[in-house]
Amino acid sequence: MWKAFVFGVIVSGTVGPIALLIFGTGARQGFAAGGVAALGAASADFLYALGAFLLGALILPILAGHRAGIEVGCALLLIGFGAWMLFAQLRPNRPTEAPKPAARIFLPTFLLTFLNPMTLVIFAGFVPQLPVAGSLATAIFMALALAAGSAAVGLAFAGAGAAIGKAMPGERARRAISAAAAAGILAFGLYGLASAF
Repeated sequence: MWKAFVFGVIVSGTVGPIALLIFGTGARQGFAAGGVAALGAASADFLYALGAFLLGALILPILAGHRAGIEVGCALLLIGFGAWMLFAQLRPNRPTEAPKPAARIFLPTFLLTFLNPMTLVIFAGFVPQLPVAGSLATAIFMALALAAGSAAVGLAFAGAGAAIGKAMPGERARRAISAAAAAGILAFGLYGLASAF
């Protein structure tokens, strides 16, 4: 179980577009909102882990065989999402952002994590080193341990973002932090698209 937890820390600790999204959400809307984003990412990691522990030997090679197409599609998704976030933050005379309902924070982070090619690559590389679950109950338990590790690091990113957001008060500062996070997500998407060709 401890190996699954540590792997969850490794998955979430990789500084990528999801970490930037959680950090930016925490900076812009506070720790609670960033925490919801972190739980969205951890939930996607849970589903990946559950599938990997149950059917990893069968599914992951198939996904890896279509890696190029998956990477292109996911890179385009990151580019679109990053560009949309960046435009929203840089738009002149933009009204002050009202706090979003939890579902509007959870779902985008969940989907981006689930569709992020980095998640697939990391799982494909590390899952063979993890113990194989002998039953559904064991697989769920191990997947929960992995998700707990992912959530712990995600909450740390949310806390760091919230702390910086408080240290730089004012809508303009929060907007600048969010714009930087959006630019990072866009950069990851562009890099992923370039690497796929």
